[in-house]
Amino acid sequence: MPYTLIDSRRLFRNRFEAYLASGNPTASGEFDGSPLTLRDLCEILKHDPEPFPPYYDRDLIRLCGPEAKMWLDKERSYGDVTRLMSKHATLWMEGRLHGAVGWVTSVLDQAEELNRGL
Repeated sequence: MPYTLIDSRRLFRNRFEAYLASGNPTASGEFDGSPLTLRDLCEILKHDPEPFPPYYDRDLIRLCGPEAKMWLDKERSYGDVTRLMSKHATLWMEGRLHGAVGWVTSVLDQAEELNRGL
């Protein structure tokens, strides 16, 4: 089934909310019928420049912890959030999330380098 970018964004928001509720980054769409997982959607949207809704700021603080403060005052794109979510899920699945320091900064610095063409 082909998905539009708008569909992909909606599905990502659904999976993001489900992840925050369950803590399981492998969640797919039992409730919306799409086979795409959170990780699939992160890959699809990793370069999406569309601003991410500020409605999710509290959720991003939960996701990023203390590092969230450094970038919440800036506009965030779906690409920024999906790259953060992908890194978060990887750390979680490897069992390294609780000891991880600087992971948000690392992801955002990589995004800035890509945007500058480095």
